[in-house]
Amino acid sequence: MAGREAADRLVGMDVHAPHEPIHTWKDFAIHLTIVTIGLFIALMLEAAVEYWHHRHIVAEARENIREEIKENHEAAQRNIGYVKKSIEGVEVNVKTLHVLMKRPKDFHGSLENKMRFESFHDAAWRTARDTGALSYMPYREVQRYSDIYRMEEMVTQKAIDTAERSFRAESPVFMGYEVTDLPDAEYMDMLRQNAGSQLDLIVLNQYVQQFDDQCKEELKH
Repeated sequence: MAGREAADRLVGMDVHAPHEPIHTWKDFAIHLTIVTIGLFIALMLEAAVEYWHHRHIVAEARENIREEIKENHEAAQRNIGYVKKSIEGVEVNVKTLHVLMKRPKDFHGSLENKMRFESFHDAAWRTARDTGALSYMPYREVQRYSDIYRMEEMVTQKAIDTAERSFRAESPVFMGYEVTDLPDAEYMDMLRQNAGSQLDLIVLNQYVQQFDDQCKEELKH
């Protein structure tokens, strides 16, 4: 920081011409040369300060994004396990509903739709974008980051939609009936909703896996 302030003071210095009077063309040429050299040095110092400042911004942004991608990769690994457990839970529901539809008196257990899913982070990416750090990075690098975070948005939205559908699959249970005394149409509706939830979870699992593959590939760079 002190070096940056010192450089700024150098860049901000005034360039003054010699105070001696100019009598000849030779004096004028010398005078012009001194002014030109002074301006050149000032511009070079300013360019150097900006160059190192941009390098610092890029290095910091790159480090933060890499750490964020690493954290998202770890969260994706956990989410794959969570989604698989949710799929297994819906499969149990489907089997249970078939029992309730045919032999309700033989029902033992419960119907449960639940889903656990960790959110991903994008603060480092948004900060790099908002501070202009991305404009100093190579295009291909920015494109890779953009693809990863676009996929992250898709996964997050898919997780939200899947959770909502999964929770709605239990809605007939809240109609005031005992679970063994629901109208036949409600059993069929719950069966259909759980089947749809299972399909959504399978697709979500594929989304998370693809996102995780992108994170792992980026971490190799």
